[in-house]
Amino acid sequence: MDDPILWALPIIGLIGGFLSGLLGLGGGVVLLPLLTWAGNVPLKLATGATLVQVILAAAIGVIAHYRGGMVDFRLGLVLGIAGIAGGIVGSFLSVPLSTQSLEFIFLFIVGIAIVLLFISQELYDIHPQGGKFNKILGSAIGFGVGSLTGLLGVGGGFLIIPLMIYCLNIPLRVAIGSSLLFILISSLGTFVVKFKIGHVHLLTTMLVISGSVIGALLGVYVSRRTQVKFLQLALLTILVLIFITAGYKVFF
Repeated sequence: MDDPILWALPIIGLIGGFLSGLLGLGGGVVLLPLLTWAGNVPLKLATGATLVQVILAAAIGVIAHYRGGMVDFRLGLVLGIAGIAGGIVGSFLSVPLSTQSLEFIFLFIVGIAIVLLFISQELYDIHPQGGKFNKILGSAIGFGVGSLTGLLGVGGGFLIIPLMIYCLNIPLRVAIGSSLLFILISSLGTFVVKFKIGHVHLLTTMLVISGSVIGALLGVYVSRRTQVKFLQLALLTILVLIFITAGYKVFF
């Protein structure tokens, strides 16, 4: 394997941070393939760098979205605490799996997220902080998506947002802000495990997050001034492009 393309890593971090603030993705769903394909970073080290970037960008995004009244802390805490347990399980499961297996899992999960976004019908534009939701179902969703965080290093926002909308009846804007709180909480537990098993490379990670801060702040600024339907279309477009690209890599 050739060395990582160091000059490209801050640019990739900027893209990931922007998407985190804009769409509540955590940035990992885009950052992971960019690091491996454009940055030439080995997949398991890319998952570590992605996870650190996800934590930083999510923290910035939560603060900014909360100021706009679009973070349900109760929802984020329930999903996030369950996500910690899932993240620990997923991190240990990732160790024996091959790169090809991880890529196939990633492709499958992105496909599920696309389907859920297509069938999610109601995208209300307002929602008070602390709205009601099914806590048992929310915990199950948090654990499942947290396992994905540990397995692939992605924050899981691309999956948990459609699940919030479709399963918990959360409006899109609140799902975006609350997903960042979930990502922040669940990723912290996963980071400890990733660090101990050697999946966090210091230089690669620092270069990635150097561009992430500016990207996250810019993404939140744009998100709060963008119509809900456009945010949904942007999210779908990104996921479809990733699905096509990842599918080509897996099968061809």
